[in-house]
Amino acid sequence: MTRLIEHLVEPHRLLLYWQARESKMRSRYIVGELVKRDDKVVLVYDLDSPELAEAKRQGFRGYPAFPMRQAEHSHQVLEAFTRRLPPRSRRDFGRYLELRALPVNTTISDFTLLGYSGAKLPNDGFELVHPFDNPPEAFEVLIEIAGFRHESQLEVADLQAGSRVQFVLEPENPVDASAIRLESNGRKLGYIPRGHLDMLHRMLQDGATLDGEVFRINGTSERPLVYVLTHILKGGFPVHALRMQA
Repeated sequence: MTRLIEHLVEPHRLLLYWQARESKMRSRYIVGELVKRDDKVVLVYDLDSPELAEAKRQGFRGYPAFPMRQAEHSHQVLEAFTRRLPPRSRRDFGRYLELRALPVNTTISDFTLLGYSGAKLPNDGFELVHPFDNPPEAFEVLIEIAGFRHESQLEVADLQAGSRVQFVLEPENPVDASAIRLESNGRKLGYIPRGHLDMLHRMLQDGATLDGEVFRINGTSERPLVYVLTHILKGGFPVHALRMQA
């Protein structure tokens, strides 16, 4: 294993994404937020959001047990979402943390763990994303490379934990002008997934620099998964791992 997350950031909200797996583009949509309010966690649907409207056209019907007949739900929301995490009593729970770049002995709340782990399950298309609204000067986030299977110019065998990863802005990208390409030694690996794009661009606008390394590789030969531990330094550091597309 390479370095782990050293700066844990407690979120006050998490973004709920849903992937339209039956659509051609397998697009991801923000369909709601989990928000901390005093001692409760509330699920909020923005029923007027064009993005939610498009998700509904693609088949989104709400998160199970929390229908969209109402914009907010407050009854046992955190309990419902923590069922997506393994029990802390499991003997391999420490390994679960390590695979998500979290130290085994870290003190982390269920809400924060939802954000750092993503709490993805195999078949329902939901994922929680930490937006890092008020991060410290330096922090880290583990990011799965989007499109590695189809976009990468390198094979899994060409990578190993610790391999350096560069970030390339693609303002001329025909699909998304905010796209950020990931490379290793000048060879394309894939892209930053949509859920992290807004946060990374916000950090860049504040003068941050990005530095990354391959953290782990798993999945199957047909669908390899590659994760990059991304180090974000806010302001006052030389740019050495980010460039514009030539």
